[in-house]
This record gives sequence, C-alpha cells and structure tokens, in this order.
Amino acid sequence: MTSVLDRPEDFAASALSGFCAAHADRVLAVPHGAIRAGAGAVGKVALVIGGGSGHYPAFLGYVGTGMADAAVAGDVFASPSTSAV
Repeated sequence: MTSVLDRPEDFAASALSGFCAAHADRVLAVPHGAIRAGAGAVGKVALVIGGGSGHYPAFLGYVGTGMADAAVAGDVFASPSTSAV
C-alpha cells in the first residue's frame, strides 16, 4: 500500500515500528533496529547486520532463527550512525 509521509525524517522509525509489529513473533523492536525474539543457539556468535533504510529497512528481513541476531537501520539511503550501535 502506498502512503504519503509528512515528515521524511520519521520514515525509518515508522517502518521499523511497523515491521516489528507485523512480525512480533520473530523480532523485537529496539532503538534504531530489531533483535531476534527467541534465544540463540548455545555457543553461536551473534551476528548484527545493518544498512540504510532505502525504500524500507530491508535488513530486518534477515533477522531470525538461523540467520542474523539483530539489524540496525540507518536513515533513508544512509548507513546507521556509530552512535546507534
């Protein structure tokens, strides 16, 4: 569904919030991103990925069982700030 946003600076946070709400069984919202909802495998090294939000915060789709443990999203077409990690 297409929508018009009044404040482009709110886009990434709004998209993150919506994604986490739609997939609450798989991810939990955290500031500037999401983490896997379930516990990780014992001894597994945590994998955190990230990138800009572009048309949507696509990296959130890689968070889940057997994949990434967390994703950090930057603003539209911009990598996450080091202060966000």
